[in-house]
This record gives sequence, C-alpha cells and structure tokens, in this order.
Amino acid sequence: MDSGRSLRLRLSDYHISPHLGFLLEDAMEVLPEYFQVWNHLASPPVYIPLIESHGLRQEVDKMPVLDHSRLSGHRQLQLAHLQLSILVNGYVWQDGDHGVSKRVPRCLSVPYCGVSRLLDVQPILSHADVVLANWVAIDKQRPITIENIRILYRLPGGEEGAWFFQATVSVELAFCSALQPIVLALEATDTGDDVTLVKCLKDIASTIKDMKTAVSRMHDGLSADTFYNVTRPFLTGWGGDGSPLPEGLVYEGVNDEPLEMTGGSAAQSSTVQCLDAALGITHAPDVQAFLDRMKPYMPRPHREFLNDVRERSRIAPYVRSSSNEKLKTAYRDCIASLVEFRSYHIQIVTKYIIVASSKKRQEDEKYRSVSKKGTGGSSILPFLKSSRDTTKQMDGSM
Repeated sequence: MDSGRSLRLRLSDYHISPHLGFLLEDAMEVLPEYFQVWNHLASPPVYIPLIESHGLRQEVDKMPVLDHSRLSGHRQLQLAHLQLSILVNGYVWQDGDHGVSKRVPRCLSVPYCGVSRLLDVQPILSHADVVLANWVAIDKQRPITIENIRILYRLPGGEEGAWFFQATVSVELAFCSALQPIVLALEATDTGDDVTLVKCLKDIASTIKDMKTAVSRMHDGLSADTFYNVTRPFLTGWGGDGSPLPEGLVYEGVNDEPLEMTGGSAAQSSTVQCLDAALGITHAPDVQAFLDRMKPYMPRPHREFLNDVRERSRIAPYVRSSSNEKLKTAYRDCIASLVEFRSYHIQIVTKYIIVASSKKRQEDEKYRSVSKKGTGGSSILPFLKSSRDTTKQMDGSM
C-alpha cells in the first residue's frame, strides 16, 4: 500500500480481522457437488485410513481432472487449496522416504497449480492451509478458545495431530490483540505521541506473553512421539540436500521439470514476522533470507501487510533517539517478551523434534530425511537460536 494514500494502515485492506487476525473467518467445510471426489478423498474418515493402508495413490489416480475455474469466491478457492494440499502431500509421503513419489498426476497438479495461481500462493501444504483456513468454532455463541475449535481436515496423528493445529490456531488468536496497537504505534511515531506509543508497546508485550501461554497448550494434547513420527512428515517439502526428492517434485501437466517447495513451517505464520517488522528487528542475513522466502507461502494480502509495516515502522529509531525512559522501558519489555517467546519455542522444538529424533535409530526411521530439521526443512535449532539472539541485541541498542 502506498503510504501516501493514508497515514493509517487499515486492517480490512489486507483481509485481516481485528478479532481473528490472519485466520480465515467462516471457513467452508465442503465444496459444491461437482468437486465431491475432492471432498470425499480429503475427508478424515476416508483420507486417514487410505494413508494407513497405503491406498491413497491408487484412489487419487482414478480421479478425473476437474475444472478449477468452476470454483467461486475466495473461501471456495481456499478450501480447494487445503483439500488438494492434503491429497498431494499424502500422495507423495504415504510410503515414507523409500516409497516417495517423484510426481503427482494431472488430476491433482492441474487444478492444484491453477488454484494456487488464483490465490497467489505456492502449490504445497502450508501454514495458511492447515491452520488459517482449517478451523471452525464448535459453538459460535461462545468465545473462541482452543477447546471451542474444530479442525476440518487432518493429517495422520488422530486427536493428537488435530490438537497440534488447534494449539497453533490459538497462537494466531492470541496475536490478534496486538494488531491495533501495532497500527496505532506506527501513527504515534509519526505524530510524536509518546503516551500512546508507551501504551501500545505495553499492549504488544502483554500479547506476546499470551502467545507464549497459547504455545504452552501444545503439551496438553500432543506427544512428541506422535508429532515427530506420525504428523510431522506430512508437513515436509521437497527439494534440496538430504531430501528423497533432491530436485523437487514434478507437477504433471504443469511443469516438466521438478519444482522445489518448502514444507509447512511456523515461519510461514505472519504473527512473529509482523512483530519483527513493527519492532524493527532484522535477523542475520541467512535467517532473514529464509524468513523472506516464506512470504510467498502466505496469503498475498498478509505478506503485503508485513512489507508495509516494515516500511512504515520507525518505532526502533524513534525510541533509540528518545530521552523518555518510560518509552525505552516499554520497548525493552516488548523485546524481552519476544526473546522469552523465542526461547520457549526452542524448548518446544527440542522436545518435539530434537529429543524425539534421538529416541530411535535413524536407520529405522520411515522418514529419515526430516530428522532434526524443521518442518520447513531448515536446520531448526541454529535458526531459532540466531533469531532469538538478534532479537535480544535490540535491547542493548536502546
């Protein structure tokens, strides 16, 4: 957005809700009758048994090539992308590393890549699919909490796997209360309103603490064994060193050459990247490059919001040049809360990936290629520690 059009970034211009943040409101559960074969094969009662019996590919290969142009509206497109993402990842990974498919058939790839182009996102299962567009409230009359969320489409892992996505939805929900303070904080630096800026920074710090509490609920319903060995492999991408698909995946009827894609990753969430952008945090070149590479996996309006917040924010230099100790303290509290959040994320990853990986011999692993890597394929601990450390450095610069 051109900052000359308006001093205020309007959330509605970016398809962002002040109450739900980046989450999709009123997600559809099924597509029209024409797309019934997608509805059927992607539905958990059908999809999960087919994965467990190694029969998904056989059923997918029978599918006709449906005309994705018959989809109408953003919610239908979003649901179609979710369903096709689930089917593509299941098709590729149902037999583990040694039985990986190097291509997906036209009946999947043609509509999948078509829908991806219309949404301007990548043709792979992403955070936007399995989190942002994959939930509904159980009781719409009650507050939306982790217990009042139902996951629509599942990867293997049963109720524990569903809990992983519920907990991640709850982190997105916790972030919502930071959106208006971020927008107001940007304006406050333009007008020199220290009082408002201090209040906004306090609200942002409080929100980050709530996000940490939301992440901690992961332990309540998800074991490390289920996440590492059952659910996590189906979030894996293709391409690069160590992958059973080092050159990527062929999308038949679309690309003759294989395409490399990053799997679903927390870095594809706009929440922490938005906090970084607002607070003026820039990471080490390799880390920042990876975070920037995750933006095309986000819905286009959301990544535009991140770019505009980054471009507009003068919070860090404003605080740095100020003699207002209350302002400096409020900013440091934000940084401290974000450092604590990132440190806690390291603890989560240590439990669910690093320790889980060490509990079994790697040669016995069905999905050996993802050992000790993030779901996005990165070497996860060095990445997270670097992100935390560069965040911590912002405190000293004040």
